[in-house]
Amino acid sequence: MGDKSKERLLKNYYNARKSFEAFCYLSNLDLKKAKPEVKKYVNDNELLSYLRYLTLKDMYIELYKIIKDSETSTDNIFKLLKNLNTKDSYYHLEKLSEYKELIKSMTTFREKFYAHLDKNYQSLKTKIPVKNNYHVFMLIEEAIIILGYEDDLKEILKTIPSRDEFEIKI
Repeated sequence: MGDKSKERLLKNYYNARKSFEAFCYLSNLDLKKAKPEVKKYVNDNELLSYLRYLTLKDMYIELYKIIKDSETSTDNIFKLLKNLNTKDSYYHLEKLSEYKELIKSMTTFREKFYAHLDKNYQSLKTKIPVKNNYHVFMLIEEAIIILGYEDDLKEILKTIPSRDEFEIKI
């Protein structure tokens, strides 16, 4: 894998994770200490409510680049793992296949809701529980480690604020 692919993979992952952390904070989702007042404040504020929507949209767009198994995308984890051609990479590809339906639902959601607003977009909004993202992030992190970028992953994770570090003054 070339330096450009590595750089794009890590940047896409960084953006997806940071957006997810922001979304979780603004939604009072899985915080160490619940902050329902933040969620209410965001719900009542048109700008912040829209920014919360954009964090989720950005997360799906960035994840799509990583998890869409496509020949045209050179930076997706499927292609990168296949090109690595090791026992660990093929084992991880098998593990990813166990999550095939979840990954497909996420990429379809991005395609039909965010990229091209489908006629039936209303029916898509509630089909993917946000907590399923934890599984996908875990799988991506494992792939990054198998690809030989564990140290790089640790470094970028240090720079992503946790949902518990964000703060809105109310």
